[in-house]
Amino acid sequence: MSDRNRTHASPGFSLVELMVALVISLILIAGVIKIYEGSKQAYRVQDNQARLQENGRFAMYFLSKDIRMAGYMGCGRITTFTPNVIASSPPMTPLFDPDTVIGGYDGGTWPATFPAKPTNLVPGTDAILVRFASASSVSLTGNLSATDANIQIDSNPDGFQAGDLLFVTDCSHADVFRATSVSKGAGGIITIAHSMSQNTSNNLSTLYTKGSQVMAFQYSLYYIGTTTTPGVDALYRVSGNSASGGGPEELVDGVQDMQLLYGLDTDGDGAANQYRTATQVDAITNGWQQVVSVRLNLLLESRENHLTQTPQQLRFNNTVYTAPDQHLYAAFGDTVTLRNRTF
Repeated sequence: MSDRNRTHASPGFSLVELMVALVISLILIAGVIKIYEGSKQAYRVQDNQARLQENGRFAMYFLSKDIRMAGYMGCGRITTFTPNVIASSPPMTPLFDPDTVIGGYDGGTWPATFPAKPTNLVPGTDAILVRFASASSVSLTGNLSATDANIQIDSNPDGFQAGDLLFVTDCSHADVFRATSVSKGAGGIITIAHSMSQNTSNNLSTLYTKGSQVMAFQYSLYYIGTTTTPGVDALYRVSGNSASGGGPEELVDGVQDMQLLYGLDTDGDGAANQYRTATQVDAITNGWQQVVSVRLNLLLESRENHLTQTPQQLRFNNTVYTAPDQHLYAAFGDTVTLRNRTF
């Protein structure tokens, strides 16, 4: 048989060559896995950081918005006159005066001027209560008499209803009453009664002229509370203006702590001269009347753990905070001015 027609067998791979190829393959696979794990961890960290920033911005927005409104009562100013309250069974006593348009809690006895203490309040965290009239208003159009047991407005965009606490003000006087009925009559005129069934008097304190403002009374209690998810706390708000108020509303999860300082104007120039805790303000005669700003400090925690190699350290509430685990943490701070005390 000629060499041309002879078949040659393949020599194949030796055991050593196979082992070398296997080792190289394992190294390459390990490298791919390491790259994947690194990319996944980087994505987890970035995703949790983004959520922390978003939650922090939302929490600061809610708090700042309502704190700025503390003491708002339309065109009038709480610094020049105090509203006359005729509403029976208000959710808080006193309802609205220079001492109570803003108040704080930082431990100890729950303030008597606050709504009921939340059952899920996280110990060691602060709470703040602000009271104000709604930003929107309607004009008084009829029944312009201090002795009438009702007032009239030409529209009801805010949906006033029986049981609501309402303001009426002409910039020099103000009354807070509870609506006993809200009815629509001929020509679309809305009549709001304030009879003695839910008020201490049928009469308002003065003769309000056409064009006086009518607004809803509102309050907001902010605090840090536990959630239904173990280990996760959140920023809560209790708000409303009815006799029972509203239930706790979870606004932003992952808020672990809130610490507040209150800026006091001790020389009457409209600017804070010193910052004090709620307990310290309580100890000052007419201390809450001097509050013109609030310094907010929030500590937020990521949902996921094992995002850092070592426990994180950051500055929170003027101290160095060391994390107890490998969650991500972020501190947020701002100083909010009470517009109705300084302008």
